[in-house]
Amino acid sequence: MGEKKNGIGELLWGRLKEPLKKKDLPKFPGWAAVFGPGMIWAAMAQGSGELIWWPYMVAKYGTFFLGWLFIFASLQYWVNLEIARYTVATGESTYEGFHRVNRLIAWIILIFVLVATAWVAGLAGAGATAIAELTKFPTGWSPKMRTIFWAELAVWLIWILIMVGPVAYRVVEVIATLSGIASFFGMLSVVIAVPAVHAILGEYLTALFTPRLGLPPTWDPADAGKLVTMIAYTGAGGFWNLLYTYWVRDEGAGMAKHIGRVTSPVTGKPEPIPEVGYGFEMTPEAEKEWKKWVRWIWVDDAFGVILNALTIVFTTMLSLAILHPQGLTPTGWKLCVVQAEWFAALWGDAGRVAMLLLAFFFLIDCYLEAYDGVCRAIASNLQSNIPATRKWHYRDIYYLMFTIYTIIASIEFFLAPPAALVVSSGIANMLNMAIYCVVLLYLNWFHLPKIHPAGEKIRPSWIPFIFLLISTVVFWYTLVGLYLPTLL
Repeated sequence: MGEKKNGIGELLWGRLKEPLKKKDLPKFPGWAAVFGPGMIWAAMAQGSGELIWWPYMVAKYGTFFLGWLFIFASLQYWVNLEIARYTVATGESTYEGFHRVNRLIAWIILIFVLVATAWVAGLAGAGATAIAELTKFPTGWSPKMRTIFWAELAVWLIWILIMVGPVAYRVVEVIATLSGIASFFGMLSVVIAVPAVHAILGEYLTALFTPRLGLPPTWDPADAGKLVTMIAYTGAGGFWNLLYTYWVRDEGAGMAKHIGRVTSPVTGKPEPIPEVGYGFEMTPEAEKEWKKWVRWIWVDDAFGVILNALTIVFTTMLSLAILHPQGLTPTGWKLCVVQAEWFAALWGDAGRVAMLLLAFFFLIDCYLEAYDGVCRAIASNLQSNIPATRKWHYRDIYYLMFTIYTIIASIEFFLAPPAALVVSSGIANMLNMAIYCVVLLYLNWFHLPKIHPAGEKIRPSWIPFIFLLISTVVFWYTLVGLYLPTLL
């Protein structure tokens, strides 16, 4: 490996130069065989933005922000598209691609990932507020301590599931699919049946297709961080979008078919996960299969984005109809409690129970996917760039980091309310997304054709370039135009 001779300078500001190995592009196996990544992305996205911050903004400010919902949701489609394209073309995660552009930038992106995920415990804590409210157990405890109890129980049960599940990706896929389907159809059934939603439907739809500029007259500057988090998480957002690269990879899409999966140290056998990926010659047969894989990326991505956007429509309809008139907003140690009124409007106390359970699994699922992703990111960055770490298997680093992060989460629950943790994560993620989108534009359109055996034929069309550029500009404006002035 040529990288072993590189010094600290090359490691910090050089670039990953190990060439892609050559293999044939696997045939597209059919839609059902590779269904999964878009569903997981949607389930991940149906977290704090959809369940907490969009409902918060609508409950507090009515219809003011609704006109931007579909616009913000569509921005992340183009981000996902290029994240997946790189992995399908090379089998590498997008992080290896970032290191191929410039290691310093790639390490900076990873640092922001570590900063953003430092507060991921807030997702589990937010979900725990729901189950604590539902059970009132342990009896005699304060809402804060009840929340911490359930959060601790949840994160350690997840640790056990990850440790014993034969393939980590399949554990995530099953939980995410169940969570995503339950949340979508649960919200849909209530939206259809609740009379209060029917009463605001005209007002809602008018606002949904009428974007408004500026901020509402009653704007509270203290909500600036929540607004940035809402925009970042209209979809997965930030680092969470980069998780798509791993789900595509473990699904075995395109050249990722040549890459092994993360398997349990207890019940699974190790699979080979090389430090660098593979490229293919663009023969007529390969070109035919490549077009099928690209079509799959577009459709799988669209499935996740559309499912998530519709979920936000449902949660904001319910918030406008039920929470806004009562002045109820998700806050503090009851971050996922007032949302129980959505289902209560239809099914009374039984509805409250159903919604609290759904909110709990909603956010615990997000927590699982987040830590699964950050542990993969750490393993990828280390093994592709620091040869000394290759004496350990990729999965050894993954499971070690998952254990460390579980310990960190169990400590964080005592340090801050879930809302503060989630908003801190959202702001860091918005900045990270703004940075890596710039790198992604350069990677897929200018660098990938230089290093891939398919050459110029692997370059995407300029249509996604334009839309990804627009998305990047919006992300930077959100930070510089909306959030920075509140700090100054």
